[in-house]
Amino acid sequence: MASRPFQKSWGAWPAAVHLALLASIIALPLLVLLGLLLERTVASQRQQIEQRLVQVAEDLVADLDRDIDRHVTILQTLISSRSLAGEDYAGFHARATRSLSDKGGVILIDPEGRQLVNTFVPFGQAPRMTGNPEMLEAVRRTHRPVVSNLFTGLASREVVFNVAVPILEGDQLRYVLSLALRPAVFRPLLIGQGLPSQWNSTIWDGNGLIVAKARDDGRLVGTRVPGRLRDEARLLRAYETTSFDGADVLHAFARSRYSGWGVGVNAPMATIQAQVQQSLWLWGGTIVAVAVLVLGLATLFARQLTRPLAAATAAARSLGREEPFDVGPSHVVEINAVNEALCVARDELVARTAALRRSEQQLRSAADAAQFGAHEYDVATNQVIRSPQLRRILGASAEDTSPSLESGLAFVHPEDREDVGRRKRSILSAGQGPYQLEYRIRRPDGTVRWVMDRGQAVGDPATGAVVRVVGVLLDITDLKEAEQRQRLLFDELNHRVKNTLAIVQSLARQTLRTRRDPEEFARVFEDRLASLARAHNLLTRESWTGAPLRDIVDAAMAPFVDGGRVIDVSGSPVVIPAGATITLSMMLHELAANSAKYGALATAGGRLSVRWETGSDPVAAAIDLCWQEEGGPPVVAPATTGFGSRLLQASARHLDAQLDMDYAPQGLRCRLRFTVPRAVTPEAAA
Repeated sequence: MASRPFQKSWGAWPAAVHLALLASIIALPLLVLLGLLLERTVASQRQQIEQRLVQVAEDLVADLDRDIDRHVTILQTLISSRSLAGEDYAGFHARATRSLSDKGGVILIDPEGRQLVNTFVPFGQAPRMTGNPEMLEAVRRTHRPVVSNLFTGLASREVVFNVAVPILEGDQLRYVLSLALRPAVFRPLLIGQGLPSQWNSTIWDGNGLIVAKARDDGRLVGTRVPGRLRDEARLLRAYETTSFDGADVLHAFARSRYSGWGVGVNAPMATIQAQVQQSLWLWGGTIVAVAVLVLGLATLFARQLTRPLAAATAAARSLGREEPFDVGPSHVVEINAVNEALCVARDELVARTAALRRSEQQLRSAADAAQFGAHEYDVATNQVIRSPQLRRILGASAEDTSPSLESGLAFVHPEDREDVGRRKRSILSAGQGPYQLEYRIRRPDGTVRWVMDRGQAVGDPATGAVVRVVGVLLDITDLKEAEQRQRLLFDELNHRVKNTLAIVQSLARQTLRTRRDPEEFARVFEDRLASLARAHNLLTRESWTGAPLRDIVDAAMAPFVDGGRVIDVSGSPVVIPAGATITLSMMLHELAANSAKYGALATAGGRLSVRWETGSDPVAAAIDLCWQEEGGPPVVAPATTGFGSRLLQASARHLDAQLDMDYAPQGLRCRLRFTVPRAVTPEAAA
């Protein structure tokens, strides 16, 4: 059907007027949108800085706790000193001085506060009483490691703080061992955070006195922190206040659960406002540039519009609707070329439309099967075209028909969003070429998924600037989870191998100390290795989650059941955790080996009974295990402490257990009481 010829309307406005109105209609919403984006950008920058402040404060608290825990471990190592066990205070003073002279002073006091050892001064010249009675009272009350507040040491005459641990005999406090440290020990921890040069961080003690400050040479140590900087109502939140110098800052602080100390981080408000001002200028310039560009283009194209162009436009519309159309000749060569192309395209459109529909169906099927979605970003319009598969991966609404680059970044996980946004901007500025990103997204329902974003930046042939980006988004969550499981397995294997090698090394060293004869050493060492291997077999069979106590006892007694020996084993079902299984196996093997050599298992008429009872608590099982020998040679208490006794005592400490040894003449009686969590029900253990 022929189209009607184009007729000019005398009431029509000039093209320039239409374009000016169109430019105004388009520019106004864009300007409003840019204004909203500007407001959102400013708020986002402020939020990111606040989150960074809180995160730095939490990281500093974690580092502080780890450093204090390291000093507690050093003190616990000194507790095992023979000189301390034998009350050889001069020897303990010498060892502590050699070991910790570069870390601080070691002070040993009794429960009444009398100083027995102080490495700040030669032995015998220590002050009579402790200079930190609050710390002593806290240790006496809790029987746990304590970190003191700042105080002036009696011997060192310096401002220090103490890390103290109790030394117990049963339930009674025998000594308090403390390490006096100078506040400067924590300054490298603050400097090592790599904060911006304008930022500052501070550590203060439980009394609010400054312990260390990153941007300070020690002048403010011992100065009280203003209450506005340690407002408990604003814990782990960033808020505006003033610094020590009266400058306006954004401040966040956290508190150590270990020591009760506080950590604060400041960012100058002037720096933050400068960043915001820079963004305001950038976006303001962008708004002005967009407005000028729109008006300039409207004016330019208005001068080139003619009636042949309008006819060509109408023909193009008809072509789009697959309707017939007629176009006449024009005085503009380019428009004639367009009209000719429209006629050729009209003939090809039908065939290509059918082929395109088939291709789209094939692509849709492939995307559904491979779990990927396609996207195309137009740099000039800041618009993203998303395939239905991509919207399903993101959990995006189908009503969002013209999303922008910023709206796409909103789906990125908050922890990855800044990095992904920076890398996408670098892709746009780097020029054409392929790219590949991996990051997490968070759907509107809160689900977190891993995705791989792969694509190609397409540049303008004339300028080389990127004009559009085409790519696909693949859901790789299953692959990431598999990689995480593999890393965990490797870490667990490495940890277990190290623990096993440490146990073997300790067994070899201690056995060689008491068995100088090579043949006897080989026999005893092989027996102990065999016991360790049996414990490992039990844990391997149970996937290293633990082992039933009955199986542990049976495995330890297995080498001694021959020769008519009578061994009676009984007790309620209970599972021992993996960390305690090896320790308990070594204790039982040592008792059995000693019995086979000196006790009830050394004679034909001897009898051994291993029995235990388990408490009824559904959360933690209190185990009372009794080892009773009868019918063997008369028992005599050992005159010296050999490897076996040391192994039993050290193992009991490892289990946090109470060990009682009764060397009755009629037979050795050993009682071990300890508690384990009920990770597995008794029925499953049976």
